[in-house]
Amino acid sequence: MRTSRYTLLTMYILILCGFQLSAAAKGGYTIVLTLSESPSSAASTNKSNPLGKVSLALQTTNSVVIIDSLPTLKKGSYRFTGKQSLAPGQYTFIQNGRRLFNFLISSEQQVKLKFAATIENGRTTQIAVEGDSENKAYMEFQRFIQDANRNPNLTEEDVLNIDRYTDSIALRFPNTLLAIIANNISKPPLPQYMALHDGRVLNTSILPIRITSFFTNIVPPQPECVIPQIDSIFLLATNTAVKEWCGEFLLSTFLSSSIMGMENAAVHVAKKYLNGEITGADDELLAEIESYVSFNECSLLGMTAPELLLPNVEGQPISLTSIKATYTILLFYDEDCPVCQEQIPEINQTFKQYSTKGVSVYAVYTQDLFDAWRTYSTNLNPEWIHVWDPDFSSGFHKLYNVTGTPKIYLLDQNKTIIGRGIDARVLQQILSYYLD
Repeated sequence: MRTSRYTLLTMYILILCGFQLSAAAKGGYTIVLTLSESPSSAASTNKSNPLGKVSLALQTTNSVVIIDSLPTLKKGSYRFTGKQSLAPGQYTFIQNGRRLFNFLISSEQQVKLKFAATIENGRTTQIAVEGDSENKAYMEFQRFIQDANRNPNLTEEDVLNIDRYTDSIALRFPNTLLAIIANNISKPPLPQYMALHDGRVLNTSILPIRITSFFTNIVPPQPECVIPQIDSIFLLATNTAVKEWCGEFLLSTFLSSSIMGMENAAVHVAKKYLNGEITGADDELLAEIESYVSFNECSLLGMTAPELLLPNVEGQPISLTSIKATYTILLFYDEDCPVCQEQIPEINQTFKQYSTKGVSVYAVYTQDLFDAWRTYSTNLNPEWIHVWDPDFSSGFHKLYNVTGTPKIYLLDQNKTIIGRGIDARVLQQILSYYLD
């Protein structure tokens, strides 16, 4: 089997979906963290300095970026300083590979923060904040949500109280990251609550979680439902960096989707790069995107199958669209393809099961070795329509995205594509749904 060239495109886009750190203005920062151990924790260790190195890190959409790391300057005291302001975002302290706790910086200005916390049996407790009302509220908010999540028997009134509390937090701290986070906890995962206009959201984990939840739990997985919602996201993403991130994330999501029809969504997003609505991609990525579109845009789910007029073994041209059949299985194969050798007997079994109900097979040999094809095709079902394209003049590779074999489509009586890139098992299931 030949692997798809678009595997590399997907990997490239996933890499681009890493972190996006906004440029920091001058102003500087001083963040002091004081850690202490509870008596019970201290008694359980003989280490002279059990607290050890602590890192200051920024949470971005898909990763955590280490800003600085410090050894203990004196027992339990860490002082992080810098001459330039930190980018607004959700920050965390990391020790021994685990997060101690999160805090927020909502604006690019000089920052002076002091935190104190106790380590008890590996957990961070009793977090205190000095001189910052937003982070004081954020610590209380996190404790409130954690306590709520521990309750397995939440009543309807409990849920309403949680919503009221999170709404009140957002109202008390308008235009802050705390308000953005609160709204994304109390509200359903809809684009209007994702702060797509605000570049600070890229320095939180909100977008990948909420967008994934939106398309997984709310939007039905059909192209006609997904594509309008993609457009709604881009309409709300008035921040350029956020729009670029959404483009990369959505293209990667739909490129790698195993759900039939999501190629339509991937092509829809890809075309927004090509028409300039989404910027930021380099020339190499744009070339890959253009190639992806050209190989997929003609044969998407719901489209009329492009015409093929190809000769059979006797040289007689046979038109795909002229086949009179209730359903047409369009198969692209190669005689040396191991997966073809596994799938074709199953396809033949399905054909035998439904041939009396108007199912036909249009089998296209994808290579140019006539003798090999003639020998191989004689062992296949003679009721199938066997054709080839020795000089590749039909352009079937691009028309039907034949970048690997086997490639299987299912067409209805109007030659509308109702199955795309499926395997023999799914082919049987679709025909069973329609014909049994």
